Amino acid sequence: MSLYLMKKIVAIYAMVIKHLSAYGDLFGKSLQVCRCYSLQNDVTRYTEKRRKVYAFIRIPIELEKFLLFGFMQCVEAFCHLTTFLPIRLFMCIFGWLLRIRKWTTADTCDFLKAAVVVVASFLMQIVDTSVIYHQVRGQGVIKLYIFYNMLEVADKLFSSFGQDTLDVLFWTATERVSNPFRTLMHFVAAVAYALLHTLLVLLQATTLNVAFNSHNQALLAIMMSNNFVELKGSVFKKFAKPNLFQMSCSDVRERFHIMVLLSVVVVRNMMAVSWKIDHLIEMLPDLMMVVIAELMVDWLKHAFITKFNEIPAEVYRDFKITIAYDVVQSRDEDAFSDYSDQVSRRMGFIPIPLTIMLIRVLTQSLTLTTKPALLLFGMAWFLLLTVKILNGIVMLGKACEYVIAYRNLQAKAEYEIYRKRLLMKKSKSVPSSPRMSLIDFSDVLHQTAATKGGFTVSDLMSHWDELCRSAELAPVPETTTPRRTQSLASFSRQRRDNSLPPPAIPECEEREEMQEVNDATKATPKRRQRPNECDESLSGVQAYTMLNNAPESVGEIQS
Repeated sequence: MSLYLMKKIVAIYAMVIKHLSAYGDLFGKSLQVCRCYSLQNDVTRYTEKRRKVYAFIRIPIELEKFLLFGFMQCVEAFCHLTTFLPIRLFMCIFGWLLRIRKWTTADTCDFLKAAVVVVASFLMQIVDTSVIYHQVRGQGVIKLYIFYNMLEVADKLFSSFGQDTLDVLFWTATERVSNPFRTLMHFVAAVAYALLHTLLVLLQATTLNVAFNSHNQALLAIMMSNNFVELKGSVFKKFAKPNLFQMSCSDVRERFHIMVLLSVVVVRNMMAVSWKIDHLIEMLPDLMMVVIAELMVDWLKHAFITKFNEIPAEVYRDFKITIAYDVVQSRDEDAFSDYSDQVSRRMGFIPIPLTIMLIRVLTQSLTLTTKPALLLFGMAWFLLLTVKILNGIVMLGKACEYVIAYRNLQAKAEYEIYRKRLLMKKSKSVPSSPRMSLIDFSDVLHQTAATKGGFTVSDLMSHWDELCRSAELAPVPETTTPRRTQSLASFSRQRRDNSLPPPAIPECEEREEMQEVNDATKATPKRRQRPNECDESLSGVQAYTMLNNAPESVGEIQS
């Protein structure tokens, strides 16, 4: 019986296969078995999607290039305050006492900055970090989580206000008609700011130290999850290029800040266990978790912001060139302020509170009364001086490289735009080409309104293929030139430097061409048509003006 049923099933199956071969198309379409994708019908759409995916993958790479260059600037400003500022102050005081040099306004600013650091460091000796540590450790996990978030917000607010306080002090002390009492009041305000900001940073380091030393490490996990909460508040907002630049500079400052805090945590814990390497190995997983969480949050945040706002990955080149101009101009003899002050205004990074906090932690952790301790301190200072010099050389070289590349790209873009206008318009005089400008952003948290003044590197790269194709599709027609203009025409056909705009069309040639056109129109009158205007795809792109004192040539930049 079972054999008979099996034969019947096989026969029915063969019959179904036979009918499927006859009605395969109808069966496949009705049951959606044989349906296939026809992506070739929408090539443009899927090509654009692929480009966006590739750009999404490129964002972390371009972001890290910018963050690394900005991190080098923060290291330069921090090392300058602890190494070059004492040397400059020593030279100006002894030079003034020995009548070798005059006392200048720059010396006054250096003296006031060093005085703020010394007075605030002396007042911070009253604060007992051990008492603060035990007070913070006795609180609950939720309280510490809320407290740490409040400290982060307060740190950003203090950073935006602190540089203004120092600038007001420097201006009040160096103006022509200075008031000593007013200068003293501003000095007290600057010391109070430095003291409060240092205390705030010390509380941040203490809270992070408590999180590392907690047994279940729940506080550390909650604090790291707070970074991912930052994605919710920034990814789904509308961002323009100035806002993205402001966020990128804030990320540079935050990354350097967290590195300094982790260094303080490591020093405090290693001092507690008498510098045992085993304890450092135990701390490495937690340290790596903090660093990896910071990297992942920055990558995801910038990748999705650029995706949702349709910002190309090349925008980080604009940011990098913008801060490269700061480095180049800060080395000029006519620079209006110190380099560390320019970094503070651009990125909101003020090295004074971190320096005072490190002085307080190191003076409590290390005893500098013995000769080995003093020798170790001197070696550490010379190591920091070496890092500052080498970092400055590398940073200045990279800045000149970025600026030279930008200048070459600018010259090439201007040449192509001039050529396109000559080919399309055939005007009597060559119109002035719009100069390609970088994005200039004012002080952090104080952005100015956008003005139409050119285009950026990212805008140029996105339209470069279209610009080249339009230049190739419109060749210059060959015309017979008179004898008196043959030398000029042959000279104009020679190969020229791309960094210079092409010459205008000779007036005699233009007059002959216009005469031929008039004769042709008189012989065969046609319907009057409107002339085709030159559609420049880059002229309407919104951009921002470069710095007013930007150098005009690469040679001036390198010098």
